[in-house]
Amino acid sequence: MRRRISTPRKKKRNRWIALWLLCGAVASGFYLVHLGNTDSWPETGCSVVGNRIVRHDVADSHRAIVMYRGEYRLRYTVSGQEYYVWANSGWTDVDKQLIQDKVASLPDKCDFRVRTTHGTHPKQLRSASEPLSRRQHLVT
Repeated sequence: MRRRISTPRKKKRNRWIALWLLCGAVASGFYLVHLGNTDSWPETGCSVVGNRIVRHDVADSHRAIVMYRGEYRLRYTVSGQEYYVWANSGWTDVDKQLIQDKVASLPDKCDFRVRTTHGTHPKQLRSASEPLSRRQHLVT
């Protein structure tokens, strides 16, 4: 014969389950925030080796605007292996020629920092002018 759980005991059990689920969600949130922190990763230098202009369409409910964004191609070395990544130059405008003129002369020094995970291929690259993205690289 199966024993039925009374309603007050069922409610108490459900509260405990909800409490444990909430604690698990909070702990997972803290872990993910800590996991996304790249400040402790070692840095490696880079050099700017190229540039390009990328079309960037901006649309709202009424119209679409064609914008152009300049990007620099960065070269960096990790464990003797060279890697390349495109990084936002910070220049965006509707005038393509203006952007081409702005990024045409390559900077003498690389103002980006490449962060790596313990001497392996860099996980992320971040530019101060662009938000973090879901790409494998991040430029600061």
